Amino acid sequence: MCWSSGCTSCGSSDGRLHEFLKKRTKPPYPVYNNLSRYEQLKKYHEYAKHIPTQKENLPYFFVFDWELDTDWAECVHMWLMDHWPLSFVFAALYLILVFWGRHWMRNRPAWEMKKSLIAWNLFLSVFSILGASRAIPEFYHSIRGNSLYYSMCLGNHLKHNPVVANWGILFAISKVIELGDTAFIVLRKQRLLFLHWYHHITVLLYAWFSCAQGIPTARYFATLNYTVHALMYPYYLARAAKIRVPRRVAMFITLFQLTQMIFGVYANAYSYFAKKAGLHCETPWENIYVSALMYLSYFLLFLNFFIDAYIRHAFKGMKNAAAQGKSVGEELEEYLKIN
Repeated sequence: MCWSSGCTSCGSSDGRLHEFLKKRTKPPYPVYNNLSRYEQLKKYHEYAKHIPTQKENLPYFFVFDWELDTDWAECVHMWLMDHWPLSFVFAALYLILVFWGRHWMRNRPAWEMKKSLIAWNLFLSVFSILGASRAIPEFYHSIRGNSLYYSMCLGNHLKHNPVVANWGILFAISKVIELGDTAFIVLRKQRLLFLHWYHHITVLLYAWFSCAQGIPTARYFATLNYTVHALMYPYYLARAAKIRVPRRVAMFITLFQLTQMIFGVYANAYSYFAKKAGLHCETPWENIYVSALMYLSYFLLFLNFFIDAYIRHAFKGMKNAAAQGKSVGEELEEYLKIN
């Protein structure tokens, strides 16, 4: 099958198929193809003023009243469209404070911060679990109730699902709040990985950039990120509370993060080829390129972390087993037990 509308070697059947797909994939709202993405979104906001907010038949067991209010989400989204470059200011301040803080703590004792760390991880655990519970049903419905193409290429306007619209805005805002994770590492004088601060900065920049552009693939990125954090922060909470957690839990979370990065690369590849085929796909070209590069870098960094944290340690455990006369299975089981 030809993806490109310019392909002539596929015959008339593929040409008819392409025309069918273009009709089949027409979005259920006005399309402004000749405008920039910024101007398109301005038009969408004008269009949305004349349609009712869907408050019935939403895919949730319960909703809070504030989740049905679209005014706040619309105002913040329009503000982000104009001011998303402020994320670079936050990123710069973050870097300055992180590395100045490490210098400041060099000759000072590490802070305990147990209660603060528990409260912090508890807050982010609840937030992430609620976010995942809002994003997953819409994500499932976009595929099951519509199609893979719909989920990848067509946006979900805030009037069509005000709940997920509000949580989409909160997702972008939370990337500023989550920078606070690093404060605990710096003040407790723990090891600061390049992966940690690089990930925090780039997620913040990309989340604001993508929120401003209203990209449809955000339903993949936000849903997976909320879900990973719904597992990760409770794990951190348990560790902060000195609750012993099997090492295999941390390994599973890291594998889930790797899966998230693979899906990120796939979503961008899908958008790329859909646009190449001439289908309506609302993620701008520049976003696809930036996002694909970002997710590929994440995959490589998390893969390297996984190898360092688990596989190399496992091989080291095998050597210890041989030296101590233990079986490899016994040593691996001991390694994966509660640490």
